[in-house]
Amino acid sequence: MTNDRMSRRNLLRYTGGASTIGIAGLAGCSGNGGDGGDGSDGSDGSDGSDGSDGSDGSDGSDGSDGSDGDDYPSRRIEYIVPFSEGGGTDTYARTIMPEVSEILGVPIQINNVPGSASLRGAGQMVRAEPDGYTFGGFNPPSTPVSYMLNPAEDWELTDLRGVAGYARTPYVVYANPDQGYSDLAAAIEAYDNGDITNIGGQQRGGIVNVIAEIMKNNDDYGVGWQNYIGYDGGGPLVQAVASGEVPVGITTDASGLSAAADDRVDVIAVLSSQGSSVFPDVESVTTQGYPNIDYVGQLTRCMWMPGETPDSVVQTMSSAVEEALQSESVQSWSEETGNIIQYNPPEFADQVLQDAFEQIPENVDIEALREATS
Repeated sequence: MTNDRMSRRNLLRYTGGASTIGIAGLAGCSGNGGDGGDGSDGSDGSDGSDGSDGSDGSDGSDGSDGSDGDDYPSRRIEYIVPFSEGGGTDTYARTIMPEVSEILGVPIQINNVPGSASLRGAGQMVRAEPDGYTFGGFNPPSTPVSYMLNPAEDWELTDLRGVAGYARTPYVVYANPDQGYSDLAAAIEAYDNGDITNIGGQQRGGIVNVIAEIMKNNDDYGVGWQNYIGYDGGGPLVQAVASGEVPVGITTDASGLSAAADDRVDVIAVLSSQGSSVFPDVESVTTQGYPNIDYVGQLTRCMWMPGETPDSVVQTMSSAVEEALQSESVQSWSEETGNIIQYNPPEFADQVLQDAFEQIPENVDIEALREATS
């Protein structure tokens, strides 16, 4: 590390680090609690902050957008999480972004923009100015499935360009401990007997809704739920299972780590054949004798910027993310929680997005699912 780089990071640590972390920790409130219909998500032209987005130089910069890459970044950056606070994507963001902020020497505001099965936040990413000051994260195949089921009229998800891949996350099946289910077969039997009828997941029309439909309609699974209850993200879903609001729910392993550690939920199956590093003792559905559904059973976590963002800006951010993933705090968190951290370059994220739009239609009847989840 050069002396200039060290000086820059030391300056941030002693003069700006607290405000950066404070912004990251509080910004989600502007988009949380429903779909943010009060306009605080930026739908009225604001970005959900105090309005000092730096476009007029009010942040103390020279007002340039840094689009040529020479002075990027020179002001605050917004990171969009298209889910509520407390879920896996949000947890990763609040772990990684403080390190990225320190590396780049500017604040990063985390903005939770839930709604429309993650399409509301994804649409903001696509439509943002391509200057590197707005980017975000979602996790194929989840958001691509949402888009295939509910395509937007005025933007294309594939217009985004990748910044980095940073993790792989499987979906798992959670159950309320009072149910006493030891595995997926026990839950299926309860559905068959009419003891339970509801299943929880993330919003209707999203990837978890699709997973639930596949597990219901595939004869080898036969999970006979009658009512699908959708939530804004993995965090609210886990809370619903823990409280008994729904007996069984599906979301990522990262979302339920603390609840499982406190025995507030049971984890009864991992939907990826590769298992879960967060819950290594829980058997995958394939180990339990069910068919492989990896094409929907696991996420590849990636970050994205608007499609016309300059290469130099994308590479600057990608390099900062790579360095952040190797930081002591992020690596320690990964080791302590079992959440996988693995950097991949921008072209990897681009390929993941392309693959989702090619592979999902090969394995799923999109028209039938659109009708079933509408």
